Amino acid sequence: MKQNWLKAILPHVAAIGIFLLLAVVYCSPVLEGKIVNQSDMKNVKGMAKEAKDFYEATGERPLWSNNMFSGMPSYVVFTGPGANKVAYMNRVVTLNLPDPINMLFLAMICMYLLLCILDFKYWIRVMGAVAFAFCSYNVIIIDVGHVTKMYDIALMPAVLAGIILTYRGRLLTGAALTALATGMLIYNNHLQIIYYTLIMVLCLAAGAFVHAYKEKQLPQFFKASGLLAIAGGLAVLTSMDSLLILHEYADYTMRGSKSELTLDQDDVTQKKSTGLEIEYAYDWSYGVPESATFLIPGYVGNSSAQKLSSGSNFGEQMISLGVQQAQVDQFLSQQKLPMYYGAQAKGTSGPVYVGAIICFLFVLSLLLVTSWQKWWLIAVTAIGFILAWGKNMSFINDFLFYHLPLYNKFRAPAQALVLPSLTFVVLACWGLQEVANGKHTKAELLTKLKKSLLITGGIIVFFNLISIFFVGFSSHSDAGMLQYFAQMMGGEENGKLLIRALEKDRNSLLLKDSFRSIVFIAIAAGAIWAFLQDKLKWPVAAFIIAAAVTIDLVQVDRNYLNNDSFVDDMTFMQELTPSAADQQIKQDPDPYYRVFNVATSPFDDATPSYFHKSIGGYSPAKLWLYQDLISHQIAKNNMHVLNMLNTKYFIVPDQKSGQPVAQRNPDAYGNAWFVKDIVWAPDANTEMKTLDYLNTRDTAVIDKRFQSQLGGNFKPGTDSSASIKLTKYGLNSLAYTSNNSQEGLGVFSEIYYPAGWKAFIDDKPADIVRVDYALRGVKIPAGQHKIDLKFEPATFFKGQKIAGISSTLLLLLVIAAFGWELFTQNKKEETVVKK
Repeated sequence: MKQNWLKAILPHVAAIGIFLLLAVVYCSPVLEGKIVNQSDMKNVKGMAKEAKDFYEATGERPLWSNNMFSGMPSYVVFTGPGANKVAYMNRVVTLNLPDPINMLFLAMICMYLLLCILDFKYWIRVMGAVAFAFCSYNVIIIDVGHVTKMYDIALMPAVLAGIILTYRGRLLTGAALTALATGMLIYNNHLQIIYYTLIMVLCLAAGAFVHAYKEKQLPQFFKASGLLAIAGGLAVLTSMDSLLILHEYADYTMRGSKSELTLDQDDVTQKKSTGLEIEYAYDWSYGVPESATFLIPGYVGNSSAQKLSSGSNFGEQMISLGVQQAQVDQFLSQQKLPMYYGAQAKGTSGPVYVGAIICFLFVLSLLLVTSWQKWWLIAVTAIGFILAWGKNMSFINDFLFYHLPLYNKFRAPAQALVLPSLTFVVLACWGLQEVANGKHTKAELLTKLKKSLLITGGIIVFFNLISIFFVGFSSHSDAGMLQYFAQMMGGEENGKLLIRALEKDRNSLLLKDSFRSIVFIAIAAGAIWAFLQDKLKWPVAAFIIAAAVTIDLVQVDRNYLNNDSFVDDMTFMQELTPSAADQQIKQDPDPYYRVFNVATSPFDDATPSYFHKSIGGYSPAKLWLYQDLISHQIAKNNMHVLNMLNTKYFIVPDQKSGQPVAQRNPDAYGNAWFVKDIVWAPDANTEMKTLDYLNTRDTAVIDKRFQSQLGGNFKPGTDSSASIKLTKYGLNSLAYTSNNSQEGLGVFSEIYYPAGWKAFIDDKPADIVRVDYALRGVKIPAGQHKIDLKFEPATFFKGQKIAGISSTLLLLLVIAAFGWELFTQNKKEETVVKK
């Protein structure tokens, strides 16, 4: 029995060893202590800096942060350790490996698990695992720092594995695996990937229902589905510490709510959406022909910024225009050029390439696979492409955007290509399994092999012709580059020559990569043919195909994530080193003021938030009211608005040196003040327009909806010595003292957020009203008073309790289920031995 156990386990241990070796070799600079130079992670460090510092200094959970957008909840960035015990499983299943080795390893392990449950042959499992992990999209998002997205992509196959296992009758084990994988998926919290996973699960469930109906097995289907629903519900409960509070927060953000303003809307754009605007959501819509990148990596020119050699058409054109070879070499070594000419107007970091061999085997699977599971996989493939095309298939996607639940919360439709990236691999493996399982005659297999070759080769030729004769090789970026080249080369005609040379390089890349894909397809087809002709044993043929898939993908991936992508900590932190302007400002002993850095892109860069409490920042989920303030006031440099936000310093580029310099703003209002008068606005539009000219130091504009909270006849009073002073600064609480001989309205330079902020005057509750569209106001009695503003979101603490209890329960049930499986399996083996 021991020998049988070892025989069963050793191939899996070997597979784990292969995956570990591949991930470590690919990311070998990590062994030298280097990290990936991820641009988005630099933003994350800026976003989380104040919250992390606060937690380390006080041990208190930071629920609010003031270092971005004048203040916002820190739920989307950092709140300290969570209550969800499933978090520990991230380390367990990745062997506590460092980033990004762990992500690639996890993706391979999860796909390998799925292919094991589908009972594919060994080298097919290994091939599929490697193909899934090293899809170019995955290494590209690792390179830019989309960590949670990569974790969730990696976990998608494990969720499917648990569901398929359950529908096959392994109820306890399948449900346990489903609960664990789904719990981890939700914990890692990339909501868009979770949404796509749900779509895939629904397609699988629909396919299983149809199959059960045809096989007259509906009772078993409903039993399994009920158990899966319980498993999924428990998995959701484990992440209630984040889900509940994010659901509440979404009601106030660009992702989940709608601005009250209609100032910029006409009749056409008045379509109701409780999420993002459709134009914003459709950024990075994949082009329909661009989908050929699955098969030809350079189909639309790879990325928007690439280095070319002096031997390129562009380099030779520069030389022909009189530029010295040394200068051309230097220019091209430093300057990245826009090779991308696809449909995504904002550019791309690289294509979604699943591998030429995988595409070829996918076509073969369509001709060979007869399992019912083929159809739900095809459905998921089609859905993924349609969603990814976004505005390029607007007659379908516009309808989905406005009617499909929650779909309007997400942007960048191209992310939906994670669905066909997964299904292509599974079906490719299935096609190869059909070749090896002996169910088809040799003649049939040779015929289908030939057809697959012709179809795949025909697709390559077709898309080449489409590009050459219909699409062309011009890019959205060419107009801007023409101006740049014209200035550089002394005239527009020379600039046009360089643009045409760039187009030739794009054409050359297409032809080169098309030929490259044909070569890899020929290698795989040749190995299959040799196996069918008894010239190669199956393990040898399968190994050749797996090796070719690995070489193909790694070669392409190295264009995006390579040794140059890794840097030491010092280099990574260089952009987070304070400038002279930052250092000058940090000398100010005032504990709480704001800085507006216009020497950078203020609303797309969180680097200033690393050093200061910033007017700007970076977040995909800004509060709507603050985005309105940016669009209608801050962008117009309205000083009254900037003063009311306590903008004590500006950082601007020096006119001579271009270096950032600090400028003190003596007119900033401070942390809080009393106003002399109120302008009552009938609606949000009027409130915002009033800010165009209002002296916010003396007068506040308030929407009439808050009038009852202040008292219908309330008129603020103030004397010449009236003041409100900040006495204690914290992220979750602020303390003030006020002095005013009259009943007045205190305006606080704090962003209005009703879901948790509470006011107390001398420890007694007081109402907070929205003032000046985005700030907090409190009616304060005459005399001297202590005022506290406290952030106490009940939803957060409720979620913590639910997550702590349910995640502990989930892990215990998973352990019990797998333990029971091992126990019953041993009992069966003992019974067989006795017989």
